[in-house]
Amino acid sequence: MKKDHADRWERVRHIWQIIDRLRSETGCPWDRKQTPESVQTYLIEEAHEAAAAVRAGSVEEAAEELGDLLFMVFFMIHLYESQGELSLEEVCERITEKMIRRHPHVFGDVHVQTAQDVRDNWEKIKAGEKASKGAAPACVPESLPALMRAYRMSSRLSQQPDTRLNDLDDRVRHFASEAQRLSKDLAQGVSVSSETFGRLLWDMANLARLKGYRAEDCLHDYLRKTDGGPC
Repeated sequence: MKKDHADRWERVRHIWQIIDRLRSETGCPWDRKQTPESVQTYLIEEAHEAAAAVRAGSVEEAAEELGDLLFMVFFMIHLYESQGELSLEEVCERITEKMIRRHPHVFGDVHVQTAQDVRDNWEKIKAGEKASKGAAPACVPESLPALMRAYRMSSRLSQQPDTRLNDLDDRVRHFASEAQRLSKDLAQGVSVSSETFGRLLWDMANLARLKGYRAEDCLHDYLRKTDGGPC
């Protein structure tokens, strides 16, 4: 069925109009007093709830939660715009330019063979952008769930020369050795530090990455099957 694009963007515009009304002098006192700093935590919560809905496989729930997330993104932009710091147009322009710049195999003359080639190019272009601005490479946010952060960090570190993170055989042997040592210590009642468990989780997350999985998703899938469904 052909979509009515005019109607589609009218619905998006309606969201912005609702935010205008909520933050007007005759609108909602709570919405009117908010700042980017005061609502940023809600943005994180809505993102997690949207991700959970997608994992659950419920299209109806995903539609609702993605709507909440979309509204919160627009709300955050509206707050910055009301302070004269940026505009919706500027945000759209920046992400448009970035997506075109980081997909030269689509919008340029670069040729790629695999999805990994695309990812490698993305990281190189991103690093070049930071270097041209004289900025340090962006850190992986500490606010991410730990397993997700481990995946992102290992992916970035895997781009460095002389890294062993991509050597599957080496990483398997290393993990087996560390796991065996942990098993022995636990069996003998030896005190084991939290760092030891963290190191093994890091190794496991990297092994999952090497096999094409995200440890965060693997654990979510397992827990969902184990506990019999959402709480």
